[in-house]
Amino acid sequence: MQDGTSFSKIRQGSRSIMKNTGAVIRPVLSNRCSYCLTNVLPIPTIDVSHTFGVDRLAVEIPLIPNVSDPKLLLSSIKNTQLGRWGTKATAVHPVTQSNIHFKFNKSRWSITMEFNPSRFMDPDGTALVPVEAVGRVVELLIKEYFSDGEALPAFAVTDEGVESIERWEANWRTQIRVTRLDVTRDFISNDSRFNVGLLSGRKAKYARGVSIIHNEQSAATWDSPRSKQSSHVKLYDKFKHAVKRGIKDLPQEGTFRFEYLMRNKHLKMAHIHSLEDLNRTKFEVALRQGWDISRLASPIAHPQGWLNQIADSSLLPNQKLEVIGYLQATLANIQIPVSPSKIKQIKTWARKAGISFRKPLTKQGNLYFHLDLEKGTIDLRNTPEV
Repeated sequence: MQDGTSFSKIRQGSRSIMKNTGAVIRPVLSNRCSYCLTNVLPIPTIDVSHTFGVDRLAVEIPLIPNVSDPKLLLSSIKNTQLGRWGTKATAVHPVTQSNIHFKFNKSRWSITMEFNPSRFMDPDGTALVPVEAVGRVVELLIKEYFSDGEALPAFAVTDEGVESIERWEANWRTQIRVTRLDVTRDFISNDSRFNVGLLSGRKAKYARGVSIIHNEQSAATWDSPRSKQSSHVKLYDKFKHAVKRGIKDLPQEGTFRFEYLMRNKHLKMAHIHSLEDLNRTKFEVALRQGWDISRLASPIAHPQGWLNQIADSSLLPNQKLEVIGYLQATLANIQIPVSPSKIKQIKTWARKAGISFRKPLTKQGNLYFHLDLEKGTIDLRNTPEV
């Protein structure tokens, strides 16, 4: 081996266990970042619950060089012999029925494993797994799928230097690189008039536009058309999504899910380098980072807020009725038999109530939806102030 490390085989039952007869120096990914070593991150303030956690995860597992056969491992997972250039395999977990994707990286001599850890906590529903539980899920999956010994993780070493899938080095989490992390937060709205279509003009940072995806003719997903290679933010109607997929345990109606997909530089921005970094502190830093990118914290005008503003104005009752009638007819493109002088007077009253004819009527008023990241709620307030 290039680093001078040598291995000898020990037969134990039906498989070979490798004994490490030299010193193996492996990188501790979390100790490479000077910021992580010298700075103290803010104390987490969001309460732990099933509405705040990890939706998807990809981790890179380093293998022991020269003693691992990744293609044999992938072939056993796929239950068929891989071709000459085969590097991928997908397994369906027998208990949760979740898909687990494996990929071999020859240049780094590692296996990437991508899956949804939340389904191991709630297989039939949509609850999210707390970040503190993710490491345990990864550990169990490695022991399950690497148990035959065709390929062993680099950290699967006992104190005596024997390679074993059962006993690992104490700092094994620092050796597993996180390559993808989906930070997720659920919001509950008690007002049926809120929908993601109201976000049609809201653009995330660096985005050129916004995409509203419709489900059965109703707006269901606000999507930032940014490159998914590095990051992605979106908000969608989780209840409608769950109904469409036929999930057994449906979430509460009016549940909306925010997702922040992180790769590469976005993981580094949140200082998430290895599995060891998946703790509440860094996880909340990552969530707030994605929330800031999305720009969803700004208040959203209620489509009927203009009615509320007119009702709260100083106009006389009959003036309010005439203004509301005229504006509703305008929204419906209905011509009303009123003289031009009367229309001019109605418009004067409308301006007095604070209505502008230069902006869309549904974007005006004194009624706003607020997405509260701390509480995970979508509230109605009479002021645009956060």
